[in-house]
Amino acid sequence: MMKVLVTASFGRIAHRLIPMLVQAGVEVRAVDPDPKNVTALKNLGANEVIVGDLRRDDIIDQEVAGIDKIFLILPDMLDGMPSMGERLIKAAEKAHVKHFVFSSCLDTVMPLLQHWEKYQIESMLMGSTLNYTILKPSSYMEMHFPAGPGSAFETGEYTSFIGMDQPGNMISISDIAAAGAKVLLSDDEYYFASFDLCGKINQSMRADFDYLCQQIGKKPVVHMIPVPVTPSAHANEQLGRMQAYHSNHPFVGNSFDFEHLMGREPKTFATYVQETLATMAATK
Repeated sequence: MMKVLVTASFGRIAHRLIPMLVQAGVEVRAVDPDPKNVTALKNLGANEVIVGDLRRDDIIDQEVAGIDKIFLILPDMLDGMPSMGERLIKAAEKAHVKHFVFSSCLDTVMPLLQHWEKYQIESMLMGSTLNYTILKPSSYMEMHFPAGPGSAFETGEYTSFIGMDQPGNMISISDIAAAGAKVLLSDDEYYFASFDLCGKINQSMRADFDYLCQQIGKKPVVHMIPVPVTPSAHANEQLGRMQAYHSNHPFVGNSFDFEHLMGREPKTFATYVQETLATMAATK
């Protein structure tokens, strides 16, 4: 049985990817710093959960032992990622990992801190002896427009520290996970490939929000706020750069790579909205 390591295991992508892999008969090793998440990860289907900081050398060694393939997702806002990536790649080489799949980001825009960090890891992978595949998703629909109580789906209100008028691209997290599963379940056909994972339509966040509000019959209300301040200097720099860049520049993409890889079009934002509203209606 193939054994796959999935990092950032309690995050948005892994929550969808792990069940897909388990359903395909894959043994999944998860890693998470919080022991409170072990039961939830086991319920998702993870066969094994390593508890610890993935930046630690002893955790990295545990992660790769006996692993066939790796799906690397970086946790949000965490510092030290390029160093961790370098050490994980070296450990994977030493352990003769068959395939290393990295969930990076679209375009790796240098002014954006998280993009620069992911670019460094991409470069390390390309200079390694590993068989690798790089997935480069655009923005996540579910992150920008989450469902649930008090969300824009209920209130018609949206709070943002980033300007909403630049053209952008969004893809569903379920599509990212599906692409990840297809690559991981393959043999060698996607070695050394890089795929942009983008939605079909490029339009502004304001246009997306206006559409959502039309569907729920509410007048759109946007609350602009200052850049959030956190206890982490690294996170603060990342948020500040995001505000400065995305408020003033397009972040657009093309769905060609996704369609070629998956043999279908990606989910549209309209479909995401309709599916979310249907789920909310069914659970009332």
